Amino acid sequence: MLTTKNNTDTDGMDSLLLDAYYTIGRLHLFCQDYAISGWEPIPHLILADGCSAAPDSDLGARLLTLNARRLLPRLARLTDDRDHLAWHWPLGQRLIRRAARQARDLGLDPAVLDATLLIAWCDGTTVYVHLYGDGCLAVRRADGGIATIRVEYAENAPYYLSYLLDPERWALYQEAIGEPETAQSIYYQSDVAESNRQERFDAPTVFSFDLATFPVVAVATDGLDSFVSAETGARLDLQPVAHTMLDFHRLDGAFVQRRLREALADYAQRQVINVDDIGMGAFVRRLDGWAVQALPMNSKIPVWEMPP
Repeated sequence: MLTTKNNTDTDGMDSLLLDAYYTIGRLHLFCQDYAISGWEPIPHLILADGCSAAPDSDLGARLLTLNARRLLPRLARLTDDRDHLAWHWPLGQRLIRRAARQARDLGLDPAVLDATLLIAWCDGTTVYVHLYGDGCLAVRRADGGIATIRVEYAENAPYYLSYLLDPERWALYQEAIGEPETAQSIYYQSDVAESNRQERFDAPTVFSFDLATFPVVAVATDGLDSFVSAETGARLDLQPVAHTMLDFHRLDGAFVQRRLREALADYAQRQVINVDDIGMGAFVRRLDGWAVQALPMNSKIPVWEMPP
């Protein structure tokens, strides 16, 4: 599982922390998620989630993630919202073509690249996120409130970058999802409100978060929304799960890895499991050497969070 150390001396980044981690789902034989994080060439978190129906998609997830890291210098040159939207798919196409050449050289079927991809990076003041497929985001506001974003697709069929490689698969995908104009759903939820909107399946999925307003920004694969009670089969809502996962007690070293492991152990004691793999990473902004959010004294999962 890959993590990075906190940054302490990078120019303009001395108030930023980051870490990432991935772990297997309880119903999986092997993990198809992958996550990397780092400071060069810019602070970044990159996650991928291989399709469970595609053989060797764990390899595809790694190829996509590592190729996305090579695109970071180009992504860092995007200057405004218009640029981010305009270059979302051209850069995605460049990435998938490069990964496809590598898969072919390894003698792999192109379907190994059926994987969602989430690229997040920070310029010191703003976190930018480009999502290719489904996934989750969770943020903590400066006032302590937590909000989540969940991106889903019709028929539980994410729009993979690999479909750009094959016009026939691209056309078949649109038939499978039924209504291409409304196939992408984006759900927003906070402690006080929730909403959702529907977009065309290939509408660019791009977000940005000002760290002054959102000092904690976490990104995750859809496994973050896969917690269920082993006794009743009831699914936990993403909002309380986000509260638990962002409850960082310590911010030294591998703080995301440590928190995710603690939360999974606490959930297991209550017979709640993550049925899907989870990849997760977080940016945290510090002020005067301390994280801006309060660090609770007790990380145990509150009873009110549990499913009925």
